[in-house]
Amino acid sequence: MEKVFKSEVGRLYVITCVLLTFAFVGSVYLCARSTMILLIDVVMVGIALCIMYDILFHTDYTIKDNKLYIRCGVLYRMTLPINKISEITHKSTILSAPALSAKRIGLRYGKRNWVYVSPVNQDDFIDSLKSINPCITETDKHS
Repeated sequence: MEKVFKSEVGRLYVITCVLLTFAFVGSVYLCARSTMILLIDVVMVGIALCIMYDILFHTDYTIKDNKLYIRCGVLYRMTLPINKISEITHKSTILSAPALSAKRIGLRYGKRNWVYVSPVNQDDFIDSLKSINPCITETDKHS
């Protein structure tokens, strides 16, 4: 059975997407009236905008066949066997991770490896992982 958990989206990420959209529209307007430098600006902002919206709509965590598939747009993909996860911790951080919110869950696998995710329903996500690997320990629980 496959379970898909969408990423929680923080306000800062949404605000950044909206502001970049306005910058893109303004650049297109100015480009129509001016020079090649603005055309380069439009292309660069357009590419950044496409990547940001791709991440916004395609960041999710899928549990299927005892594996966790982590996807963050076209830029990041990871497959993690759930039996390799040893610890879950709750953490608010803005470290680089396949997560769109600062309210994250850290998944420890191996001795020193961590990946941070931000599913919308963290309790269901954790329960799903623990139903496959009951040996997972949970620390720093925030309510």
